[in-house]
Amino acid sequence: MSEGSDNQTAADHKQEDGQDIVQRIKRLAVTLRQDRIILEDLRAMLARQRAHVASVLAFVYPVELGDDGWTICGLRLVHADDIHGWLASEETAAALGMVAVVVDYVAQSMGVPARYPVIPRGSRSVVVNPGSTPAQTAPLFMLRAGDRPRLRGAIRLVATDIEQLLGMFGIDDIDRHQILPNLTQLLLAVENSSFAQ
Repeated sequence: MSEGSDNQTAADHKQEDGQDIVQRIKRLAVTLRQDRIILEDLRAMLARQRAHVASVLAFVYPVELGDDGWTICGLRLVHADDIHGWLASEETAAALGMVAVVVDYVAQSMGVPARYPVIPRGSRSVVVNPGSTPAQTAPLFMLRAGDRPRLRGAIRLVATDIEQLLGMFGIDDIDRHQILPNLTQLLLAVENSSFAQ
């Protein structure tokens, strides 16, 4: 008789253990559903925050198409080969400095390291090429005519960063040579992404 009662007791314990496991799984399922809701809410909040950052950047650094072409804060972004004279050089350097600020803020707000990190320093901003050994900085400004090739290279790196960030929104068909229109498209994509959440 004692053997039968021991078997019954063991079976009762197994059934209780099984019921405990089922209850724990049910509690975990409820917690998991709650965590998913919290995660979706956080994602939506983050998207709204990113959209806010993009709209503030678009307001502070307005990119517009005027009679003289595209401008950022009223400054033209002249192709490196078309820069002649100190004034054109400084205007382009200031415009590129503003582009650097926008690219840096967007990359940070998206939590994405830019392929070629920019270091915004106003009209003396630089872009880092971590692929070179050692990592080199390329100026987004031109102090003398000899800096023109490095400036062209730096502009290509910034254009690649903008292309990388646009790619996160599925926008791949861009003209790399059009930095300011691409920057506008990037800010619009970030702003509109909050509505997709």
